Amino acid sequence: MTAQPSGSGQQLYYAGIAAVVIVILLALWMLFRPASETEPEVITPAPIPAEVVVEPILPMPVDEPLTEQITETETESEPEPVISAPEPEPLPTLEASDPVLKQDVLKLNWQPGLAGLINTRQMIRNLVVTVDNLAQKQLVAKHPVVVPLDQPFVTIADPESQTYQIDPASYQRYEPYIRLLESADPEQMLPIFKRYQPLFEQVFGELGYPELSFQQRMQQALTTFLAIAPMSVDTTLVRKSVAYTYADPAVESLSDLEKQVIRLGPDNHQRLRAVAKNYLTLLESRE
Repeated sequence: MTAQPSGSGQQLYYAGIAAVVIVILLALWMLFRPASETEPEVITPAPIPAEVVVEPILPMPVDEPLTEQITETETESEPEPVISAPEPEPLPTLEASDPVLKQDVLKLNWQPGLAGLINTRQMIRNLVVTVDNLAQKQLVAKHPVVVPLDQPFVTIADPESQTYQIDPASYQRYEPYIRLLESADPEQMLPIFKRYQPLFEQVFGELGYPELSFQQRMQQALTTFLAIAPMSVDTTLVRKSVAYTYADPAVESLSDLEKQVIRLGPDNHQRLRAVAKNYLTLLESRE
């Protein structure tokens, strides 16, 4: 049986995909954290001492004083030409950032055909709001980071019990998104996050967390995702009206994020954990 969730339920599925993508994006942000090292010390070469040439002492008449002639050669080193670094392009305002950020993101070396999955409208605001919700194990539907799934949620019906099971074919819907994440190159992404950091912090400041920075919220979100271990639960569904719920109250009471992880399927969850752990390892190596 094929069924497409409608209304807020369908929006949450799209938000779940956004949460999946955000895991990697937040890891990339964390990788660029300001370095604690100081600027490297510039060592100026010591000046070359003047060469002193001593003339040999020649026999002279006794009545004449002995003279010594010293020739000094001054060596002057020519200064190295100073090469100025190119001035960075000015940061756009938040309202004008979409076209510039879109250009920066889409020119990266994504796997062919997958960059179109990225939602290029209100990119900074969507990213910040999604991260904030992810840190709280929530999913936000109104700020998508990626385009919606184009395939329906598929279930297998059991007429006798009037229950449903998730069709494994549903797990394949996430394949393009996961390959998108697996193709991301952190070294290419870091300069982008560094450049737009003030705008991320600007939007996060509007959410009302004076004690937190967006960078700290990102770290919380990454930790939250990685804390979700592979689950072995009863995924039997029941259908009330057009929406599915889990028959097991304990499963239904899980957070939106945890239930989205179940919908991903165990293999996809493991792939995402592997990618996230890889970025976390890079993060820890730069501390």
